[in-house]
Amino acid sequence: MFFAKLDDSPMFREQIQSLEESAELLRDRCLKFYKGCHKYTEGLGEGYDGDIAFASSLEMFGGGHNDPISVAFGGPVMTKFTIALREIGTYKEVLRSQIEHILNDRLLQFVEIDLHEVKDARKVFDKACIQYDQARERYLSLKKGTKADIVTVLEDELYSARSSFEQARFNLVTALSNIEAKKRFEFLEAVSGTMDAHLRYFKQGYELLHQMEPYIHQVLAYAQQSRERSNYEQAALAERMQEFKRQIDRESRWSSNESKDSANADGMQTIGRSSHKMIEAVMQSAAEGKVQTIRQGYLSKRSSNLRGDWKRRFFVLDSQGMLYYYRKEWSRPSGGNYSSQRDQSDHGSGLLSRWFSSHYHGVVHDDKSVPRHTVNLLTSTIKIDADQSDLRFCFRIISPAKNYTLQAESAMDQMDWIEKITGVIASLLSSQSPEQRLLTSPTNSGHHRVVSENSSLGNLDHAFYEDLLDKSSGTGNFRRSGRSLQHHKFNSKQEKTIDVLRKVPGNDACAECGAPEPDWASLNLGVLLCIECSGVHRNLGVHISKVRSLTLDVRAWEPSVINLFQSLGNSFANSIWEELFPSSSNAKCRDDSSSNELDSSNQEHICISKPKHSDLISAKEKFIHAKYADKYFVRRRNTDQLSVAQQMWESVSANDKKAVYSHIVTSDVDINIKFEQTDLNSGDFQLKSSNMNSFSSSSTNEDRNVLDECFEGFSLLHLACWTADIGMIELLLQYGANLNSTDSRRRTPLHHCILKGRHLFAKLLLSRGADPHIADEEGKTPLQYAIESGDIDYEDLLALLDR
Repeated sequence: MFFAKLDDSPMFREQIQSLEESAELLRDRCLKFYKGCHKYTEGLGEGYDGDIAFASSLEMFGGGHNDPISVAFGGPVMTKFTIALREIGTYKEVLRSQIEHILNDRLLQFVEIDLHEVKDARKVFDKACIQYDQARERYLSLKKGTKADIVTVLEDELYSARSSFEQARFNLVTALSNIEAKKRFEFLEAVSGTMDAHLRYFKQGYELLHQMEPYIHQVLAYAQQSRERSNYEQAALAERMQEFKRQIDRESRWSSNESKDSANADGMQTIGRSSHKMIEAVMQSAAEGKVQTIRQGYLSKRSSNLRGDWKRRFFVLDSQGMLYYYRKEWSRPSGGNYSSQRDQSDHGSGLLSRWFSSHYHGVVHDDKSVPRHTVNLLTSTIKIDADQSDLRFCFRIISPAKNYTLQAESAMDQMDWIEKITGVIASLLSSQSPEQRLLTSPTNSGHHRVVSENSSLGNLDHAFYEDLLDKSSGTGNFRRSGRSLQHHKFNSKQEKTIDVLRKVPGNDACAECGAPEPDWASLNLGVLLCIECSGVHRNLGVHISKVRSLTLDVRAWEPSVINLFQSLGNSFANSIWEELFPSSSNAKCRDDSSSNELDSSNQEHICISKPKHSDLISAKEKFIHAKYADKYFVRRRNTDQLSVAQQMWESVSANDKKAVYSHIVTSDVDINIKFEQTDLNSGDFQLKSSNMNSFSSSSTNEDRNVLDECFEGFSLLHLACWTADIGMIELLLQYGANLNSTDSRRRTPLHHCILKGRHLFAKLLLSRGADPHIADEEGKTPLQYAIESGDIDYEDLLALLDR
């Protein structure tokens, strides 16, 4: 125990000097420790910035579901990894904030306040000591015959100086004893609190990644399968290329040894029976709406001008009997040269062949690449006429309108083209209604060709087709929707989300500790939080509080969420969650009627004071857990479930989000309750709802029966899709409303959103997992209703419905 004797003595002075020297040494240690702590927290901040930068770069690299490059290397799969990395970065920022508060701030306060008080007290003590010594010397130097009034004055000076000296001495003792006392607990508390913050950080990270472990292993297994499949495809491609080279060598040798009399008398190449049957089968598929490429490749075409120059063109012969060519050679910036590639099979049934035909038929980039209908094969014949040209491998197509002189690249190509064209002509002549297949030219049937071939090509060709439609319909709904959507996004982002939400009553401070300018929030509770309280909320679990950042989690702040937050606010939410909380600042236990509503086991929580921003994290944890997990301050409603259900139904009908929020918090109401369970099949509710749905207040009983039948099987989410706004739908979804609940007609809320023309509502439901493929009792899905209505201007809504 320090200062056992408080008398001013040499031993006392020596003890004070020893404690002062110890305090000075401690000050140097604290400053060094603070520098290290500050550097550590700066490193955590830089680490957080690095985590967010990495997650952002991964998100940009991964693209989205509509990005074909991203889909090719598995970008959409990386979305969950991006979310997890952002979450881990958030944990690191919370750790930095806690260390800053628990350790750095305490060290700085100890050095700049507590230790500084010792120095100040020492200066005052030294000054008071000098004054006391001077007053004592003057008093003791008085002679025996000194006048009494002078003695009295000096005695008063001595008494005042001694009082000041003693006061300064005890102030110094107090400051030193405060330092010695804080040595025993201050640093242990700070360091152990720091380690506890680290424990929480690593525990949260482990739990997050542990939950993702099955998904990570699944992705790794898929990547390994993709690697094996790619290796197999690479080997197969190498084998095909070798076979292709051998085929070219054989064609070259065959062409050099070819006899000139290989053709028959009229110049027509003999067609094998098997090849003819194959062409007829392919031509028959065109009658069923399946267009395939029979033959495609480069031919040199002789111009009809006086010069008669030759130009290399890409020709296509399809199963509709169309022979046409592209006026501009195609060049693929990232692919190989298709000019010398033969069909994957004689009748072009390969996927690459069909994609190639569909791509070049349907996607038009400029006038020079438009496919041109060359000849009507039904009224044409084909001849090998060497007199027309001194070049090899030539043949002519003769039609009533025009003759075409073409040159193949080898004798094998020449024979193959002649065989395929002759087979098509024979099939057209033998067909019962060949005219029907010849009425449409390639330029007029481009869309049909793309649609028919896309049935086997998936999303890639579908994207080409949508791009073509967008370019060819400048005044269509797709273009208008794009402009309107961009305009909407521009207007909605003029004011930041954080500024909008802080204008709501009570949102200028944290809902738990009152810290100013909160930048975190709980999505389902509708409150704004400071970063430290957000960490406590996160530990409650997502079933109680879903924590998101106002500045980092940009995608979480959809219009529906912002609408919900604007309707609630910290002030209103606390009026529900803290209704039974003591109003006095000292939070002493109360004996009034409101405190009696809680049972005896909860009385200790009534004595909890609401934490302040400067309080320890343990105090905030205790309060927040009692408030939300245990609901100790919520006034429970004793009304029966039927009454609560009726009130919920009426509140949703009136679009009263505050009332619905209050019912959810204060009662155990089923959020998926059906209309039949509310006992509201007639009366005032019907009249109020009918007014919202074009039923007049003077509706007949027949009208009421129709309305009653219409609501049969409705859930609260069904009703919200009819009568409420998007914020009400968000509130119900946050508390577990069933997205795919069906009414008596087996219609989901998504059905009703489409039928009511509430397309933003439909997009919200789809983004949260609503099933667009559920059919009602008429066998129609939401997509079919959307197509029938014909008034959907949202391109992305159609894409979500058709996923």
